[in-house]
Formats: sequence, structure tokens, C-alpha cells
Amino acid sequence: MTATLPVFESSLETAQKPASYPAAGWQYSWMDGLLGMSQWLVLALWLGAMVFFSAVVAPSAFGVLPTRHLAGTLVGSVLSKLEWWGLVCGVLLTGIQAALVVRTGKRATWAGRFAVGLPIVMTITVAISKFVVSAKLAAIRAALGNELEKLPLSDPTRLTFATWHQYSVWLMGTNILAAVALIVVHHMWLMPQFHRGKTGA
Repeated sequence: MTATLPVFESSLETAQKPASYPAAGWQYSWMDGLLGMSQWLVLALWLGAMVFFSAVVAPSAFGVLPTRHLAGTLVGSVLSKLEWWGLVCGVLLTGIQAALVVRTGKRATWAGRFAVGLPIVMTITVAISKFVVSAKLAAIRAALGNELEKLPLSDPTRLTFATWHQYSVWLMGTNILAAVALIVVHHMWLMPQFHRGKTGA
């Protein structure tokens, strides 16, 4: 009776594993640890940069510098570098997420598709911000220079600039929310698989 008890417990444990358990034969390895750490590092650097820019850099520039033109020039320069950084992070994050999902056999699940799809959407979003929205804003600033801030608020050119600026804000806000959603999905539906993989069969 005692000799068969471990077999019974093993069978019971197997029966109780959820359908989302990693694919048969999957073993947690140093590669999974490296991918996991890389994913969190890239995501933290990207999300942190976006939040810092939105909450600190932009408000401080417009609150401290003597003219809005100078503040806008500084913010535009920083944003351009942040967008390039976002493109690099987006490509890296997409590759890392895809590798994590494949290694845990999650490709066919909604969580796996979501975890790979979100970085792709984020990369496309920052590309639109960089090559469409920011390019339009830079063109308007280059054409008018200091005169932009002197235009009446009802002027069509200034209204156009304000509209494109709002697009820029929305796109960055979308990526911030997407990054938070990716953290939730990874922690709630992908990370548990790694913990079970370390201690599982």
C-alpha cells in the first residue's frame, strides 16, 4: 500500500494540472531565466522612460524654460530619442516574448497570442508616432519657428499643430497602458507556468 502511494499522488497531481500547464516535456532552464530577466529589463526601461518623459521632462521643460518655443524644441528632441529607443525596445521585446511563448507551449492560447501581439502593437504605435506624428510636428515648427507661439489660438496652423500634438500624447498613452497590460498578462497567465515548471515533473 505504501509503495503505491507516491504513484497515486503523482497521478493526482497530473490530473489537477490546469489546461494551461506548459507543453509536455518542457523543463525550466537557464534560458528561460535569461529570457524572463531580459523581458522585464527591456519592459522596465521602455515603460520607465515613457513615464519619466510624460511626468517629468515635458512638464518641467514648459514650466522652467523662458519660451514655449525653446521648451517645445527641447521636448521634441528628447521625444525623438525616446521614440528611437522605443523602436529598439519594441523589436527586442517582441522577440523575447515570442521565445518565451514558444518555449512554454503557449502559442495556441489567448494569453500567448496577447503576450506576443502587444509588443507588436506597441512597436507599430511608436513607429507611427516617430515617422508620422512627430515628423508632422517638426515640419510645422521648422516652417514657423518662433512665430508658431505668436499665432492666435484660433489660427488654422496652430489648431493643426495642437491636433497633431494630441495624437502624440494619445499614442504614448496607448503604449504606457499596453506595457502595463503586458505586465499583468505575463504575471497572471505566463509567469505561473515558469514557477510550476521549476517544481513540476
